[in-house]
Amino acid sequence: MAERQLAAGDELYGFILEEITPLAEYQGTGYLFRHIETKMEVYQVVNEDPECFFGYLFRTLPCNDTGVAHIIEHCLLAGSERYPVHDPFMTLLKGSANTFMNALTYPDRTVYPAASPLKKDFDNLFAVYTDAVFAPLLREETFWREGIRLVCNEEGCHYEGVVFNEMLGVSADHDAIVSRSAVQALFPDNPYSFESGGDPEAIINLSYQEFRSFYDQYYHPSNAKLFLFGRMEVGEKLEYLDEHYLRTRGMLQIDSIVPLARRWDRERAVTFTSPMEEGGEEVKNASIILSWATTENDDSLSVMTLSTLVDILLGNPAAPLYKAIIDSDLASDISPESGMSAEFRQMPFIAGFKGIDPEDGEKAQNVILSTLKKIVRDGLDPELIETSLKRTRFSQLEIPGGIPTGLRALTRATRAWMVDRSPSETIELVPTLNELEKRIKRNSRYFEDWIKDHLLDNPHRILVTVKPDEEHQRRQNEAIAKRALHAAKQPGRNGMKEIIEQNKRFAAFEEERDSTENLEKIPFLRLEDLPKEIRPNDHALKIIAGRELWIRTIPTNKIVYADIAFTIDDLTEEEMLLLNLYTRLVQTTGLGELPYETVAQRIKRLTGGFSFFVEVGTSLQGEAVHLLIVRIKTLAEDFDEALGFIQELLVGANVDDRKQLRFVLNNYKSEFSEVVTYGATNFASSYATRTFSEAAWDAELIGGLSQWFHLTGLEADSLGGRLKALQTKLANRRRLVAHLSCEEPLLEDSVKSFEMFITRFEDRGPLDKEPRSYEKVGPTSNPVVDLFKLPSTVSYSAWALRSAKRGSVLQSAQVLLSQILTTGPLWETIRGQGGAYGVSASADVAEETFILSTYRDPRIAGTFTDLKRVLEEAATRVFSEKEIEDSTIFIVGRELRPLSPGQDALLGFRRILYSITDEFRLMRRTQLLELSNEDLNEGAKALLEQAERDGSNLVVLASGELLGKEAKKLEILNVESRRLPL
Repeated sequence: MAERQLAAGDELYGFILEEITPLAEYQGTGYLFRHIETKMEVYQVVNEDPECFFGYLFRTLPCNDTGVAHIIEHCLLAGSERYPVHDPFMTLLKGSANTFMNALTYPDRTVYPAASPLKKDFDNLFAVYTDAVFAPLLREETFWREGIRLVCNEEGCHYEGVVFNEMLGVSADHDAIVSRSAVQALFPDNPYSFESGGDPEAIINLSYQEFRSFYDQYYHPSNAKLFLFGRMEVGEKLEYLDEHYLRTRGMLQIDSIVPLARRWDRERAVTFTSPMEEGGEEVKNASIILSWATTENDDSLSVMTLSTLVDILLGNPAAPLYKAIIDSDLASDISPESGMSAEFRQMPFIAGFKGIDPEDGEKAQNVILSTLKKIVRDGLDPELIETSLKRTRFSQLEIPGGIPTGLRALTRATRAWMVDRSPSETIELVPTLNELEKRIKRNSRYFEDWIKDHLLDNPHRILVTVKPDEEHQRRQNEAIAKRALHAAKQPGRNGMKEIIEQNKRFAAFEEERDSTENLEKIPFLRLEDLPKEIRPNDHALKIIAGRELWIRTIPTNKIVYADIAFTIDDLTEEEMLLLNLYTRLVQTTGLGELPYETVAQRIKRLTGGFSFFVEVGTSLQGEAVHLLIVRIKTLAEDFDEALGFIQELLVGANVDDRKQLRFVLNNYKSEFSEVVTYGATNFASSYATRTFSEAAWDAELIGGLSQWFHLTGLEADSLGGRLKALQTKLANRRRLVAHLSCEEPLLEDSVKSFEMFITRFEDRGPLDKEPRSYEKVGPTSNPVVDLFKLPSTVSYSAWALRSAKRGSVLQSAQVLLSQILTTGPLWETIRGQGGAYGVSASADVAEETFILSTYRDPRIAGTFTDLKRVLEEAATRVFSEKEIEDSTIFIVGRELRPLSPGQDALLGFRRILYSITDEFRLMRRTQLLELSNEDLNEGAKALLEQAERDGSNLVVLASGELLGKEAKKLEILNVESRRLPL
């Protein structure tokens, strides 16, 4: 795209062009504009990236724990002057092909980012977001829904609100409390001492007037920054901004830069509590961490120095500080909060223990400090530094995936922008990496000196202990209940009548439908705006020693991506139960005489990433597919050596090493404890579908709650022989099918390397598969209910039903129905009225499942009743053509997301492994485009009828107190609950 010829100092649509910067890392140019009247800044990166991105940024400094910035983030996209509907965000989402669309509250700022590969869609998103941030309605009813409201009924008075319920979930998570405490205690005299997301006990004190005042204080254009990225004209949004939002606003002087914390002259210590289910373990269940305030994040060299040092010290279990924490035997695992964060102006460095006696704080501190002193005294291994820098170089060379490149660029640019310096100072990493390497060459003790200056000789550190306490949840519940009772008694001169009137107003607001006139103001895509063809899954096939090697040639920037699948359909259930432990151990143990430290360093030197995991699913032919998958990515010059070393590891890793076995087993158990709250809905969904198919049963057995319960009965010392036997059984060439992605010039050498890799495996003959009974897989009652106790004041649930047969029009209708329900009736009922943070319906084509799930939900009984009602109503509801078109656009649009080479490789390989042909994909798209209202009705009816015939499953994770309370409201919940092995 031709760039407009501009020079620094030029005026354009009310803006002055402050600077122009070539950005080689992004293959583009950066332009910094400043609005003449308001002083709002716009930074635009113009390049050929088709995924256009924008992000509004406002510095929003909390002055208390009410979470007002977080609540405003939720409310801004809930109606504005140009788009006065109840929920423009969700309305727009229904008919968008966006690749990213969100709103994010940070400790010191709020960001509103979105991206799309379709220019029309990008313009639509930009228009709605811009009006939302500069002209929101901020209705009181929206504040009640998203933030906090007092509800009084025959059961008494209590608080509700989406953010309130979200933060109830966060405040019940042990690791979240550790993370929050590590920073808040470190900065007691600046805005970081407050919870920007909100503390439930403080959220209930926030008034609507304070909410409005915070918006007025921080959301003026003078405090706004806009980041633009991708293939667009230079300055193309400036005229729109100036004409509609800026030219009449004037300038405000807003003090919103986070002040630097006062440096301490001595270290400190503090203790906090976290929830624990009644009867839980009281010994060695705490977390103890040491947290330092280090250098400032607006200096790119400081950020890269600390991030590299974290990789050296804590990057894997063989890293010196990580290893010292584990070898101390003080705890079951390292704290997952260990590391650093560049999200704070003074970056914290954290190291610590999880699963430790709360009385062992001094011992824990001594382990960390003595290890750092030893490193400073003896020096770091130069190879540790070299391999870490090489991995960083690799990450700069690799074409990224996952999130938009524009969002990555904004995150980097923000570090300088937050203190009113040019974003160009921190947006690129390569110049900083070059400078870091120069510093290290000039001073071989660069990192040791940094450790001494900023850690050992730095008194601004705090020892934080977080210990589970049975009384923690009760104290919080009582404080909130007491405040509700007090508020109910003193709401104003009109007493309870005022609260009842507010509740009526809110109910009427939620039931009110948006007018057709207002809905038509929201800009949408149409089906004709989408590409007509699918992206083909083109591959070449080469047979090597009787095994398939699938080859895809794409631009990879001189990186080779290799994926190797091992068929494991012949394993017994006992062997299946060990697979996740086995794959973790292969990645975390030695090889022959080589200790793990040497193996870890070699993998890090040779690859940009190595992973080994289990995958279970169902093919389009309805057959269960069980796989072990190895993924590696390397520079072309390292591929042959890397592939050879990985082969040695797969057949000879020391999986019977007792010390490493104990470590991996403890680490794996801790991993479940760490993710159970945030992943509770996924655990519920997996458990709810496990009786539907053989693949679903094994997937849950291997990675779900059943696996967690199984781990509690394992003893490391008795596993070595079983794991070694499993390793021998797996090392059979007949199991292999492989995939290679690289550029054409790299293909010949890469294929030769694969030939060596495959032929090194012995051919031990055909797999001997013995049929398994799967006696619990099949029809059940409607519904089967399973309840699990989780220390949380909110619930996580999944109701699973069987869908129609894969490939049928009826199943395609159910896929479309899931999207319509998620963005319509479920969102309005479960989230808007019920207060749950999240709700969704999802249909899995291959697994033939339909799941209705909730996340951070204050209800259980009422939610299940509403889920059933919404589905029953869908069987007779008249769906508008607009609803059908919007949801079709959303589903088809997901396939337009740009893929990185690594994502493209795995997706293409999976389609081969599960027999997902281009013909099937095209047929399914055609079915989606031709669906009618009657098809959707039939899809809903079929779900309900099949549930009556073959059963459904409801799974809930919540506290024992909430489960007991909700069981009184719904008879099916009167079943015995199981305690999770926390």
